[in-house]
Amino acid sequence: MKLEVVRAFAGAAALTVAVVVAWPGSAAASPEPPGDGWDHVFSAKGVTVYVEEYGDVISVCDTLANGHNAWVSVSDASDWVYSATVNSGAGSCSTHRASEGGIYNLREGREFLLDFAGSTEGAYLEAFSNNH
Repeated sequence: MKLEVVRAFAGAAALTVAVVVAWPGSAAASPEPPGDGWDHVFSAKGVTVYVEEYGDVISVCDTLANGHNAWVSVSDASDWVYSATVNSGAGSCSTHRASEGGIYNLREGREFLLDFAGSTEGAYLEAFSNNH
């Protein structure tokens, strides 16, 4: 009898651990910040855009399960440089950095515009100077 109680308790404990480990948590959409934090963070409904000037890191994250992709378009004063879209849903991010070369290596000392959205409420426009 004592052995059956111990087995039942062990089985219940194992089941509890399995449920806790497998339970879906709420994923926070945010990329790993650099050692000193992000230089700029811009948010609107359904989207957050992170900017680290050193290394030209720009990350766009989908922050709302609303059926709309989050996106950002990066431009300088004269031209659109590139766009990034998150296609994998809320809690996901898309990141580009200068180390990828080409269009992702943003010119120093320039003002850049970020056009971004994550819902049907329309796009938002923010700016930053790439001084690092």
